[in-house]
Amino acid sequence: MRLSERTVRILNNMSKINKSIQLKAGSEITSLSIQKNVLAKTPIEETFPQNFAIYDLDEFLKVMNLTDNQGDLIFTENFVTIKTDRTEARYFFADPSIVQQPPEKFPVLPSIECEFDLSIGDLNKIRTALSIYGHLEDISIVGKNKSVSVVIKDKENLSSNTYSLNVGTTDATFNFDLKSENIFKLDYSNHITGYTVRISKAGFSQWVTPDGMVYLIALEPDSTYEEN
Repeated sequence: MRLSERTVRILNNMSKINKSIQLKAGSEITSLSIQKNVLAKTPIEETFPQNFAIYDLDEFLKVMNLTDNQGDLIFTENFVTIKTDRTEARYFFADPSIVQQPPEKFPVLPSIECEFDLSIGDLNKIRTALSIYGHLEDISIVGKNKSVSVVIKDKENLSSNTYSLNVGTTDATFNFDLKSENIFKLDYSNHITGYTVRISKAGFSQWVTPDGMVYLIALEPDSTYEEN
């Protein structure tokens, strides 16, 4: 089998979530961060023939890149051979016990209190604002006065610099907080046009791309929600 451009791109993105990954037999990739606050999954066009774990995903992808991602993957019990007409690389699997295992069943949001679409352009504005301010660690999805805004701030400092972007409307009042570092784990590539964002007061936000990539990012415990 040979990995598609999309699957290679997804694996590169998964390496930002966790440097290790447990891959399962079938046509789906799932990754869970070490802190267990970011979980992602997506369908892929290939079908993996077996379960296998990779300890250093970035290293594996660099080996793949030696073949311009054109190598055929030949699986055995303990390793995969990446083979072209002129090259051959053997890459051994990791012990699954040392790799973070994603849940068997991907969680479903128990409720949706806020939903909006976020274009990749707007998401890049948020990412750029985070880079400019540098030290700000908090992102809040704020529902207030009938509008929904994404706000970058230091929630512990009322006099901190802020950046706000209006993204929708609401009848509720809420303040859903996320750690800004987790936003950088999303896929920002040119292949992504944007995300549909859904937030549950149960403590999770869901970020979905048009091609079926789903991220769950945990909310901070001090998030609040009130129905008006």
